[in-house]
Amino acid sequence: MSDTATYRKTLAVIDGNSLMHRAFHAVPPNMTAPDGRHTNAVFGFLNMFLKMIDAFHPDMIACAFDKGRPQVRMDMLPSYKAQRPPMDPNLREQFPIIKDLLTQLHIPILEAQGWEGDDILGTAARIGEAAGFDVLLITGDRDMYQLSTDHVKIVGTKKGLSDVQIMTPDTVQDLYGGITPELVPDFYGLKGDSSDNIPGVPGIGPKKASALIMEYGSLDGVIAHADEVKGKMGENLRAHIDDALLSRKVATILTNAPVELDVHALEFPAFSASDVAEALGSVGINSMQNRFVALLGDDALSAASAPTLDMPHEWVRVDATSDESLALFAQAIMKSIATDAWLGLALDNPDTQDSLFVPARTLWIATTDTLFALEEAEGQLIGDSSKLPWDTQAGQVKGVLKLIFEQARVVSADLKELLHVIAPADSSLSASIDPISIDSSRMFDTTISAYLLDSSRTDFDDAYLCECYLHAAVPLAKEDEGAPKTALPRAAQSAVLSRILREKLYQAMSKAGALQVFTAIEMPLVCVLVDMERTGMSVDPKRLSEMSNKLAAQIAELDGSIRAMAEDDDFNISSPMQLSKILFDKMGLPTRGLKKTQRGYYSTNAKVLEELAAEHEFVRLILEYREKTKIKSTYLDTLGDLRRGDGRVHTTYNQTIAATGRLSSSKPNLQNIPTRSELGHTVKTAFAVGEGSVFVAVDYSQIELRLLAHLSGDTHLIAAFNEGEDFHAATAARVFGLDRDKVTSELRSRAKAVNFGIVYGQQAYGLSQTLGISQSEARMMIDRYFEAYPGVRAYLDETIAFARTHGFAETMFGRRRPIPDIQTRNAAKRMFAERTAMNHPMQGSAADIIKLAMIDVARCLRSGGFRARMMLQVHDELDFECPRDEFEALGAMVKERMENVVELKVPLIADISCGITWAEAK
Repeated sequence: MSDTATYRKTLAVIDGNSLMHRAFHAVPPNMTAPDGRHTNAVFGFLNMFLKMIDAFHPDMIACAFDKGRPQVRMDMLPSYKAQRPPMDPNLREQFPIIKDLLTQLHIPILEAQGWEGDDILGTAARIGEAAGFDVLLITGDRDMYQLSTDHVKIVGTKKGLSDVQIMTPDTVQDLYGGITPELVPDFYGLKGDSSDNIPGVPGIGPKKASALIMEYGSLDGVIAHADEVKGKMGENLRAHIDDALLSRKVATILTNAPVELDVHALEFPAFSASDVAEALGSVGINSMQNRFVALLGDDALSAASAPTLDMPHEWVRVDATSDESLALFAQAIMKSIATDAWLGLALDNPDTQDSLFVPARTLWIATTDTLFALEEAEGQLIGDSSKLPWDTQAGQVKGVLKLIFEQARVVSADLKELLHVIAPADSSLSASIDPISIDSSRMFDTTISAYLLDSSRTDFDDAYLCECYLHAAVPLAKEDEGAPKTALPRAAQSAVLSRILREKLYQAMSKAGALQVFTAIEMPLVCVLVDMERTGMSVDPKRLSEMSNKLAAQIAELDGSIRAMAEDDDFNISSPMQLSKILFDKMGLPTRGLKKTQRGYYSTNAKVLEELAAEHEFVRLILEYREKTKIKSTYLDTLGDLRRGDGRVHTTYNQTIAATGRLSSSKPNLQNIPTRSELGHTVKTAFAVGEGSVFVAVDYSQIELRLLAHLSGDTHLIAAFNEGEDFHAATAARVFGLDRDKVTSELRSRAKAVNFGIVYGQQAYGLSQTLGISQSEARMMIDRYFEAYPGVRAYLDETIAFARTHGFAETMFGRRRPIPDIQTRNAAKRMFAERTAMNHPMQGSAADIIKLAMIDVARCLRSGGFRARMMLQVHDELDFECPRDEFEALGAMVKERMENVVELKVPLIADISCGITWAEAK
């Protein structure tokens, strides 16, 4: 039989409501059309749509939507979906947009008043199958699995369409323990579906439902043998037979929805290039235009391209050897300074590691009128510098940057990189500017701005910023394959884009209430971080080497012991798969409650091993081996090589990584050295200060708990802190109903766990795991805590309600964190979102406060003439290298500034400690 004879065309039917909900929660909420309407769900939907095309290449496409209330099922079950919260208004307004777009792209929309999209998908599936087509149902709903046949497959969306589960009759049967597609309604009849308010039979979950149907063949068979089912399950079954039958009826996908679908008349794509341009252009989603047009073929793609940002095709190369060229460039810079115009800057700093010579670096400067390229090579001759407004002694680029940061307004995607040209991270190299002296109100970092507008992202490249805020695509850069000869280098594009984006980002921050955080915290902090990165920390390579050698011997001994106990000389201790086989297959350790990885073996993560270590010496040795090998490879064997010319290690601080607003540290990460383990503490002994100096550490005491008291306004919590008493003991007394002097150390420890657990939204299960107590006891402690501090319960409830309404949580300074999953049907995701919403105001406000303190302290160090330098920030802790004769003055200044940087209803307390090494200081 020929291929032509056996070929079946494919019809893809999209569950529009399902994909729109998933897209809305997956794409940042700050995407808008030119007219201000939200478009994040539309953008995500179209992106998933294109991925579906790429993955399955369907011949025909239709899209089903719910229409109105689900009256068909409400007539069967009046409480159907009654518990569902109302749709987010920002999502609701996007349904007409996506329907208009699909119509413009000639993709049929299937809907019928009172009918759900599920039934319309079911109807379309049967129509397509009967017409001789293969059918793909693109949905996130598991109840659709009942429609699966040899020619109908369910493409279950997990994470957009980058992670899908294709369900066939066989995979459905595997998933549900033998339940075939036609028995899925019976399955739901027993277990119900809480997300849709389908009752089922109380006490019967998925496993029991599957087992009963496998034993008796169907729901009817289970009901016929209900008297044979023993215990409470049997009682519930016999008492809820009507509920089971009704639940099955409600869970059954109907295939007779009143929709017209002539599958033989469908084709895809049926749109033209002009249809695409008009449809996507109307909502400002231009970056996808080429992807849609490409579906029409290469000829169409070459004839039409998406609107791209208008970029200059020419630039002025500043010839450093030409007096005339330098004079024209200087005139443009001084004009920008005089008119207070923003200069867009980017540095093209080539990698010199593999070069036999030092290549030229280029500073790109975009003025209002012109794009300049100031190229500088090592040893380059320059013209007459006497008439230039900048100092050329250290080089043209450094001289120009110094002038710009001192006098101009500068916007860039990476201000810190530019500042390190004139204040190098290696302090053995001279600095031509003191970063702390720079007026940060004349600085604008586009990456930091975009981060404040959506802190859930970690990537803020040009393509994203242009799509989101300019509604245009970025043209190809010179480095890109297929770029035209007139294309700008990527760094040049960045300089131009920075200028264009600044006003849009400023307006977006103003609308989102983010300007205070940007202008008062993040921009001044850039200068402080440049100074701290330049200061660095002194590390003793000899001490590191000694510790590494000592640890190597201990690791070798552990290696031998582990292999002997495993009776296997060849297995890789560092391989999770091989370790899993040793632990669970060979040694037979218990696997109850453990999950398998995607590769099919039981997890051996830290949590799993820590629970097993209490009873198994072998597992304890594995944990010790892991800790020591990690400490050795991550710190002891690498820190020494990371020292620069000044003999110090210089970390890089990241302002746009953590969604909470906290700083992170990298290359190396000095914030992540284990603090609670003895081994981690030992690593810190290698960080020492010079002769005549001390290492000073100042950290906030219980700042998040104090912020909880301030934000909640709970009178008892505020009183406990204002009276200066032992807060954890005070909580224990209130929670356990004891006099203060009757509180034991154990009860205080339990109260401490509850205090910090509440801040992080911990529930009874988490607290029970922390304290090793039963969930009921943990729940009782949490209930008593809220009885003792009723204002806290009310505040946390209000915080969750705020996040549900607005889609974000915010700090007392206005730093927002998107909480997209706060409305999701997935209970685990929703609960995590609620915990995040509860915690962000405390953790995020703590991050803001320590940043404000860093800015204030850095300025006081300069104005006070201190020789001491701020070296490191570790969350709530600031570390200093301080001459001994300044210790008292420094400690008093830092403590006073940290404790008074913000006014709260309770006092902020900063504790000071010192020592010769970091380990001694902390």
